[in-house]
Amino acid sequence: MASNVTGGRGPGWTFQQFMQTLRAVRLNEYDLVLDLQGSWKTVIFLWGARARRRLVKGRWWFAERFSQPAVHAITEMAGVLELADIPPGAGKMEVEVAPQVQTAVDRILDGLPGPGSKLAVFSPVTRWPTKNWPIANFLSLAERLSDDWFILFTGSAEDRTFLEMSTGTLSPEKGNCLAGQLSLPEFIEIVGRADLVLTGDSLAMHLAVAKSRPLIALFGPTDETRVGPLASGQVIRANVACERCYLRQRCHRRCIEKITVQQVLDVIEHGIKELSAGETGV
Repeated sequence: MASNVTGGRGPGWTFQQFMQTLRAVRLNEYDLVLDLQGSWKTVIFLWGARARRRLVKGRWWFAERFSQPAVHAITEMAGVLELADIPPGAGKMEVEVAPQVQTAVDRILDGLPGPGSKLAVFSPVTRWPTKNWPIANFLSLAERLSDDWFILFTGSAEDRTFLEMSTGTLSPEKGNCLAGQLSLPEFIEIVGRADLVLTGDSLAMHLAVAKSRPLIALFGPTDETRVGPLASGQVIRANVACERCYLRQRCHRRCIEKITVQQVLDVIEHGIKELSAGETGV
């Protein structure tokens, strides 16, 4: 039996919402339940589901498990699928949007004042403060790019005030802020049209890979060999003694802040090389 259960988890996710989601999961019986995330926040629902068979990524108990933490996360997820005799395919991500979304994005881009012939999507904000390259660096880079670039700053509704205030000094001919103004399908379509995507370890990074767009991914506390772009893209991380600490809020090394604007500019001006995950630009 197959069933779809939706449940959102945001900053305000409460115990009551958790229990509602758990009850929804338990409404039906399942032949197979898979947890490809393998975190304690997801395995609770794996355990709670009324399932004949449970598969999980990682070393969790009470489920069939696949754990190879030394390989890329996508490869490890594919191992979970193979336990269920599900062919993982070629590992290529594909994301498509409806024609009406493409039309909506046409209108958005046609309404922008910038004359630039090349479109850069800057997505500065990730879910972890330690993964965020300073916004001042994004702005400095935007000003130093040649005039044939037009920059779109993107982000969530929660990021909108911060990004609009931060980009307020940017010339309208140079760039625009669309944070909080795009639906997810519209964001996907805009990433798919970009001549450059610059971001940290974020959704925008994975979408750029899925849409085969030129990508610069800036890495700090997370491991690019585990979660970086698997297909192509330029990974840049500072040449410091970073142990990929995975600290979310504060890291005394501040690794990502050590990446300079000039390093990123050099990559853009000399062409974005195709690099497999694990290779770095500096």
